[in-house]
Amino acid sequence: MSTPRHDTEPTPLAGLSATDPPPVLRTTAGLLTLLDAVDGEGWNGPAATALLTYLRTDLIRPLAIDVGLRGAAASQAEATAWEAVWLQLCAPSLRSAKSPWGVIWRTARRALLGEILAARWGTNWRRAWEQDAAERDGTNRRPLSLEAFASAGSAFAGTAIGGLGPRTTPVSTALDAAAGALAAAGWDEDTARQIVGEIASMEDALGHDATVTGWRPLATRLDIPPWQARRLTALLRGTQERAGLLARLIREGDRVLDECDVRRSLASTRSRTLPSPTPRRAA
Repeated sequence: MSTPRHDTEPTPLAGLSATDPPPVLRTTAGLLTLLDAVDGEGWNGPAATALLTYLRTDLIRPLAIDVGLRGAAASQAEATAWEAVWLQLCAPSLRSAKSPWGVIWRTARRALLGEILAARWGTNWRRAWEQDAAERDGTNRRPLSLEAFASAGSAFAGTAIGGLGPRTTPVSTALDAAAGALAAAGWDEDTARQIVGEIASMEDALGHDATVTGWRPLATRLDIPPWQARRLTALLRGTQERAGLLARLIREGDRVLDECDVRRSLASTRSRTLPSPTPRRAA
């Protein structure tokens, strides 16, 4: 029987026996020491086992819980993130990174969020990131299941908005559509109904462009930031020079919700980094 070559045998960390699990220190030096040990032992050695076990139980699993994953979805996302982190550990660039633990943390979190987006869009995680970015920019629209759409539709149809009466008129249909569009953009459904009811009930005259009236009291009543109240008012009411979404829904129907500029304006009420709503000029 041939004797194994010494340069292929696992080399334990200094001061540890070959069977001792090496400590995992969450420092740059500690990580680099472990990676050096992995270079000598391979990914089946004690250093790699200790590092990968630590990453899964002490970094990836808590992150999965933090981003809201539970049950089977959490387990699947955890495995995906674990693989992504392992690939990152194999990358030579990690060893020269200023903060290698930060790189690992970002890699794990992005992989976990990618699993959420993949389930949301029904595609792979890389394509899901692209689709989600396009939705935030207002150039794409998330696919809805018939069950979810029917459920949301029945919920809106069964509750009056702002005490404005039965839902059988073009006005009530427009209010429903506006509330549904806000909910699809990320607002809570009850809050979306309240927003539409409050803005539809405003009696103040419309101002010019940037001086849309009524948004400051709205911010106080709804307990939302002033910038959101202003954007919501500009979007739904419009101005003297631009037709608001409510007026367009009454006049043109819910097909206006498929327009890119409308979707972009709806998204801007949830993200301050997006441009402020600019409703189409009235015909």
